[in-house]
Amino acid sequence: MRTLPRLGRELVEEIERAWAEPQPAWAKGRLLVVRLIAQHEHTVAEIMKIAGVCRQTVFTYRDTVVAKGVAGLLQREHGGGHRPTVRGAVAQEFVEKLEKGDFRQARDAQRWIKKRTRRKLTESGVRKIMRRWGGRIKVPRKSHAKKDAAASAAFKAELSTRIAAITGEIDQSEVRLWVMDEHRYGLLPVIRRVWARRGVRVHAPYKTVYQWGYLHEALEVDGVNKVELLFTPSINQDVHAIFLRQIAQSDPGRTHVVIMDRAGFHLQAEDPRVPENMRLLSLPAYCPELNPAEWFGRVVKAPTINRLYQDLRALEDHLISVARDWCRPEKVRGLVHQWMRDQVNDIAPT
Repeated sequence: MRTLPRLGRELVEEIERAWAEPQPAWAKGRLLVVRLIAQHEHTVAEIMKIAGVCRQTVFTYRDTVVAKGVAGLLQREHGGGHRPTVRGAVAQEFVEKLEKGDFRQARDAQRWIKKRTRRKLTESGVRKIMRRWGGRIKVPRKSHAKKDAAASAAFKAELSTRIAAITGEIDQSEVRLWVMDEHRYGLLPVIRRVWARRGVRVHAPYKTVYQWGYLHEALEVDGVNKVELLFTPSINQDVHAIFLRQIAQSDPGRTHVVIMDRAGFHLQAEDPRVPENMRLLSLPAYCPELNPAEWFGRVVKAPTINRLYQDLRALEDHLISVARDWCRPEKVRGLVHQWMRDQVNDIAPT
């Protein structure tokens, strides 16, 4: 068993002088160990407990100060750290593939890294790299094969121009902008995943009942962020015309611009059933992600999953209670895309 012999007087004085000077935290920790050794009043176990170090560290610091003095003890060597496998141009390409969702499993990323760097990492190591670069397990949102990405990008960039074009000489301060969508709800339960203990099977009530209704929602993009809702038993162009009139009559003195998708039951801009104080603006085809109202319907319907309802009225009452909370202006503002608000603010009043 190694012991701690006394240090020479000159070395002890050198240690005390260094201890009295300002030192960084790591240096103070090393000096504390050798200072306790120099006092020769503590056992190795006591020094370990006081300084918060292991047994080997006590002897390493003692041998270093004896061989190299205090200057050698306070010389901090650093080898530069581990050189990451995914770095530089490889890291940039890796992040781009993460953003596109090209890696279905960690094994896919593992094979890609080996191909690009000729280094084979473990799957756990690959997962750490993916998390380090912002990777998360996500369920991809379905995107139609006919979607035109260029048209989607153009709509986001040109929204203010398109609004100004359809409103003409109307004072933009008198224009209210809405996004609109519809969602079907019904008594056939929607089963979704839930948190549960491992090894325990979770059951959700289910009953085959085919009764449906439709929730129409319109969110005001800017201003007071108002919400207009309408429940209907069916959906067609006549029902759509009723909802458009509801939006227009909410503020008859203003011009209402409504952004909506290209569903077949939506009215065209030239349809005589469109209110006079309303202008319609269609989203690019197959681009539901551009419509904030799409998310409103989802968050309102979310609390109804894995539940049975006696009739449509009970389901609608629940939807209404949830919708009341999401109709608050701050909640609506949080659903509206930032790029959409920026584009609206870019429209200069005439």
